[in-house]
Amino acid sequence: MNNGDALIAVQEYYDTKNPTPDDEFKFTEALGYLIEETKDPKYMCELGWYYCSKKRFDLEIKYLEMAAEYGYLPAMEELGYMWYYGQHGEKDYDKAFHYFSKGAEGDGTNGNLWCKYKLADMYRFGCSVEKDEDKYREMIEDAYEQVKNPKYLNDPFPEISLRLAGIRADQGRKDEAIDLLKKAKRFMAERLSVEAFWGHIEVMGRIVRFFYELEPYDKEDGDFYDLFYLTEKPGKYTMKRAGKTIEIEVTEEDGEKAIGCNGKWYRSFEDFCQKAETGGDKFTSIYDEFYDVEVA
Repeated sequence: MNNGDALIAVQEYYDTKNPTPDDEFKFTEALGYLIEETKDPKYMCELGWYYCSKKRFDLEIKYLEMAAEYGYLPAMEELGYMWYYGQHGEKDYDKAFHYFSKGAEGDGTNGNLWCKYKLADMYRFGCSVEKDEDKYREMIEDAYEQVKNPKYLNDPFPEISLRLAGIRADQGRKDEAIDLLKKAKRFMAERLSVEAFWGHIEVMGRIVRFFYELEPYDKEDGDFYDLFYLTEKPGKYTMKRAGKTIEIEVTEEDGEKAIGCNGKWYRSFEDFCQKAETGGDKFTSIYDEFYDVEVA
């Protein structure tokens, strides 16, 4: 095998809809060869993510740690989140702090900013480090300066803007906080229109709910994502698309909430956002076509 053969084997695997065990063996062998020959950390991450998809988390961690040793920011970011949230069942704030710190030493790239704001969170909440609100504010202010003119939808602009809005609100600068939240909401809506990833939906919910802590709801300005705020209470809600009314019902029993729409039920508004569709279109992909969002 040479590099060219290995790259072809990797691409053939990705092009195969239902790979066989033999296809998977060739794929892992090819990536292993590329890792050995090139020492390129992107191949280490690629193999680590493959093992994650197979729930071989020990091997995932092995290859991500290998990539992190080469200073690869995506690996540091991934490992930081893995240990911070205990994605595989075990939280380790010391390890999360280590990888977020290493990643935050970068040069303002995407991975660096994801690491930086999570590292700031660790100072804010005192996770593996002494609680330091001043350090938190300083890091978020700095991160916002780097991300305030985002180029890509995966830039952490809404995540950092949400945190800066909280800082501005605490400083009594309400109008600035509201403006930050409006920008964060618009940006996140665009991101969700491409991929309704659960974590990003959860952040959108935090943005909307915080916004309505600062501002009263106005039907004239309401949009699809304002349902995060409206549906916190059981009841019936409506919104319109192309002149047609869509009805939404929220019920709650024994503390368990359910959201019904178009004959289907969802266990939370986050679940609704991720799965609900009409006419083959996911609601998140056509969010800007809804209007007159209100209590029925």
